[in-house]
Amino acid sequence: MSRRTSRRPRFGSVSHMHEAGGGAGSVREDIQALDYDIDESTLFHQELLRQPLEYRRRLNLYRWLICGAVGCGTGVLAFAIDCICEQLFDVKFSVAAHAMTHALRGSGSSAAAWVAGLATMSAINLLFVSVAVGLVVCVSPVAGGSGIPEVKAYLQGVKVPRMLRFDALLAKSVGVLCAVASGLVVGKEGPMIHIGAIIAAGVSQGSSKSLNVRTMWLKSFRNDHDKRDFVSAGAAAGVAAAFGAPIGGTLFAMEEAATYWSQPLTWRTFFCALCSTFTLNILLSSRRTDHFGALSHPGLITFGAFLPSDSDWDLRELPIFVGLGVVGGLVGAAFVSLSRRLTVWRLRAVVTARRRVCEVLAVTLLTTFFAFSLPLLLPCADHFATRNSTSHSEAPWRPEAPFEAPNPLVPALDELLCPAGRHAGLGEITLGPHEHAIKVLFHSTTKPAPVNLGISAIYALFSFALGVLTYGLPVPSGLFVPAIMAGGATGRLFGELLSIYAPGYSTSPPGNFALIGAAAVLGGVCRMTISITVIVVECTTNISYLLPIALTIMVAKLVGDLFNEGIYDMHIRLKRYPMLPEEPPHERERLQAKHVMATSIKSVCDVERVGKIIDLLNTTTHHGFPVIASSQLQRARPADGNQGTPFQRKPRVLGIVLREQLVTILAKLKAHNWRAPSPGPDPHALAADDFLRPWFNEAVSADSVRMSADELERRIDLRPYINEAAVVTAQNSSLRRVSALFRSLGLRHLLVVESCPTIVGVVTRKDLL
Repeated sequence: MSRRTSRRPRFGSVSHMHEAGGGAGSVREDIQALDYDIDESTLFHQELLRQPLEYRRRLNLYRWLICGAVGCGTGVLAFAIDCICEQLFDVKFSVAAHAMTHALRGSGSSAAAWVAGLATMSAINLLFVSVAVGLVVCVSPVAGGSGIPEVKAYLQGVKVPRMLRFDALLAKSVGVLCAVASGLVVGKEGPMIHIGAIIAAGVSQGSSKSLNVRTMWLKSFRNDHDKRDFVSAGAAAGVAAAFGAPIGGTLFAMEEAATYWSQPLTWRTFFCALCSTFTLNILLSSRRTDHFGALSHPGLITFGAFLPSDSDWDLRELPIFVGLGVVGGLVGAAFVSLSRRLTVWRLRAVVTARRRVCEVLAVTLLTTFFAFSLPLLLPCADHFATRNSTSHSEAPWRPEAPFEAPNPLVPALDELLCPAGRHAGLGEITLGPHEHAIKVLFHSTTKPAPVNLGISAIYALFSFALGVLTYGLPVPSGLFVPAIMAGGATGRLFGELLSIYAPGYSTSPPGNFALIGAAAVLGGVCRMTISITVIVVECTTNISYLLPIALTIMVAKLVGDLFNEGIYDMHIRLKRYPMLPEEPPHERERLQAKHVMATSIKSVCDVERVGKIIDLLNTTTHHGFPVIASSQLQRARPADGNQGTPFQRKPRVLGIVLREQLVTILAKLKAHNWRAPSPGPDPHALAADDFLRPWFNEAVSADSVRMSADELERRIDLRPYINEAAVVTAQNSSLRRVSALFRSLGLRHLLVVESCPTIVGVVTRKDLL
């Protein structure tokens, strides 16, 4: 397979890593790969030998303490976001209700009061969303969206610029509460995953580049391998705080995020998720019940209590659940397809900051208009009611709202549109917080049923259309809540149709079908199975519907996969992150490592001249250089007598050295008057601490290392810094194997050797015991 000559090969670059995985399309050149591989240099081996057993046990204890701190910090921040969101909702609804009441009493015109309420809500929503989009556009562009594609890419080895910075945390936290309070069809749950990952990255490193905080705490964890583990735990803590689902959060990190996993990491991740849920539960329950220690609010969103008496289902209902799964898969596939088309258009047309801000403001106005206008389409009905836990009688019910005081806007709208004792049912859903609407769909038993049919159908279209339009805007936005809203309304529609046309066929109330529909659309959009199943079950606090929920989600995923990929994988491709697929595409399965490897390799000798290293750093963009034994180099003189180029006969590769290591070696040795490192007590010798993250000490670059003519002729012994156990593969290795190595080991570079290397031994499983 030929390679175009116009393209300069880049050894170890992200583009080659992406190409090896068979990804389609180009990748961003400003993104590099992380190095999860463990350093096996002589310098770090000496450092490990100096570490006593007590030190390693202390490090393990620190890992548990950091995970606990990350979980508690995520829970506290989730509590703060929820409380501020409640206050913003309360202020917005109170001001809008006052404007409607004042206009109605002043003019006596219902139309004038409706316009006053719409104008007030629009102004407040525009104010809130302006803060959200301003933070994303001006402070941290990576804070837009849910952040799940970025977290997935990072955990697979892609270094997304600035995704774990403090400015991203600030923009994400403040932006998501403003976006939710503005009435956009978004949720807080998706961004909590990104927020948890940022908190984990900051706490585990004991420093912050954005805040210019540099400490010597936790310096042993300042490597990509340990940081990746903590970010995995932080992502699980975000899921646990969002849904009150610590098991679901752990499974989410395992299933959807990380490509590497181990049993100790599983326990630490679960502990982190438990701390997050427990912290948020105590804080929320204490605030809403005025009793410290009450544990009744495990997450930012709950589905309400599904009573055991309402959770019975019959075997005859399984075909209906499968049908809901098919519908959920089709809805999810349509959502992904439309979102892809819209995102591609945005990448081409909405490119300036002004256009991005204007688009967000326009979508906010459109959402507010529909939320205010849709209640006019249906006649007034009875107030929502729910089954009482003891008598099963129907009583007026306001589902537990995410704010303490009832929504004052709903009574004002009822007074405007309905006679006394009647209720604008759709207004209760569209004008309130989205969590409130979800509980109405899951638990209300309002009659007559035809009104519920209209509410369910209109709200399903409303949630789906505005969810597609909103996801991808430059504001922090979660996708779980819009998918639950659209799926819940679709499932509720199924349940109401059954109650009308086949009342004796189903024993489940319509709200239970709304739960199944929500799970189906979640599976169809996100294409997750195990984690979504457990999250939904944990949110309901009832295991009776485990089998229907799991079956529905599996069917939805299978149906959706027939048409396209999941929403997060699709956005990863559109953002051009070099994320490897689980398996190479079918058309590339016959390729081998020699077909995709870079052949124009830039290497260094184990004892190299400083001038050669400086020239290599300044003329290439490679991030890894193979190191060969200088004793095997010879000079060949052509017939014309000119100086030839170095060539090797059966060259012996000693390992690999990174660009950052070479720059650090040059800078440190120059600062130490070129004293070579030694195992002795020389205070000027390079140590493992000198190779911490470049920005931690003094950030250096190839341009900043100025050398005199004499210094350029010096030679540096690179052998103490070479990673002597770099992963290698034979040139005839299949692309499937190469991709599996990158995914499972988190590689940044992979050395390709001849197919017949010299063998020195064989290691079996028993030899490792």
